[in-house]
Amino acid sequence: MKWTVREGKFGDMVRVRCIDQFEHYGVYVSDKEVIQFGKNPSLRLNVSEADVRVLSTDINEFRNGTFPEFADMGFTEKRKRFSPEKTVELARSRIGESGYNIIHNNCEHFAYECVFGKKYSSQEEKVRTAIKNTAMGKIIKGDES
Repeated sequence: MKWTVREGKFGDMVRVRCIDQFEHYGVYVSDKEVIQFGKNPSLRLNVSEADVRVLSTDINEFRNGTFPEFADMGFTEKRKRFSPEKTVELARSRIGESGYNIIHNNCEHFAYECVFGKKYSSQEEKVRTAIKNTAMGKIIKGDES
């Protein structure tokens, strides 16, 4: 899948780059509605995972001063994806849902599940690596050097 800065279309997967080389994902409905699992991490400092919910904002709040990128799917991806109508229906049905977890249930998992029907996150390995490189991660691994 390629990501392109362009005009969004109903039911597109959308992302913005945010803190620490990570992206924030959502489902684009219109410039007035992007459905996402929590707000852009740049906007939710000091918010616990328990307080993160699926919500709807406009594109300006979603992008937080950055340029949104929209998924440009190849032939195989287009065949596997739900229709834009079903994608938006699924995303809207989850508004208010909680259970956010940065590794197992994040905004990228949410967007992929709404578009393709199964969770996926390319960022999961980045998060695991970041945790392993922290002091706590080294203590857990038994490497306190």
